[in-house]
Amino acid sequence: MSDLRITGRENIPALGRAVIAANHLSHIDPPVITVAAPRNVRYLALDELFGQTRLFDWITLYYGAIPMSRTRAPLGAMREAIATLEDDGLLGVFPEGKRVAAWGEVFPPKRGAAWLAMRTGSPLVPVAVQGTQGLLSIDVPGLARTAIRVWVEPALLPEDYADRVDPIGAMMDDWYEAMDRRLGPWHS
Repeated sequence: MSDLRITGRENIPALGRAVIAANHLSHIDPPVITVAAPRNVRYLALDELFGQTRLFDWITLYYGAIPMSRTRAPLGAMREAIATLEDDGLLGVFPEGKRVAAWGEVFPPKRGAAWLAMRTGSPLVPVAVQGTQGLLSIDVPGLARTAIRVWVEPALLPEDYADRVDPIGAMMDDWYEAMDRRLGPWHS
C-alpha cells in the first residue's frame, strides 16, 4: 500500500473555479490536498500562523496563501478569496476553522466555504483527509512517516440549494455528511 492514496481526483475541476472544503488535522493538509488537485490551490490561512519563521512565511505566501484574521472581520481576505474564484481559481477552505485532533471535534462547521461558493457560483468540493494527524498535528508536532488517504467527493453545486430556506446551512450540512461518511468510521 502506498503512503498516499487519493480517490476521486477527477472531482476537482481542471478548469474553472471551485471551493475546496476539507477537514484540517495537520499543517501538512494544504500540500496534500494540492497534490490531489490538477492545479495550484490558494488557501485561506489564519494570520496568527505568520511571523513565526521566515521560511514558513515565504513558502506559504509563495504558494498564494491568503492571510485571514480570526479576531476582526476578514474583509480583505474575503475580497481576495472572491477575486481568486472570479479568476477561475481553486480556493482551499477548512470549515473547522483550525487544526483539530480528530474529525467531528468542531460542530457545526463554519459557513464561509458555502458562503463563498454561493456568492461566486462556484462548486464546493468536499475533500476528506485521513492520516495527517500522524505528523505536524496537534498531537504529533514533528515529522513522521504515515499513511494518508484523501477522498475527493463530487461537487456540491450552488444552484441545487437556491430554493432552500437556508442555502448556506444546507450546503454545509451536505458537506458535513459527505465528510462524515469517509471520516466517521476512522474516528468512532
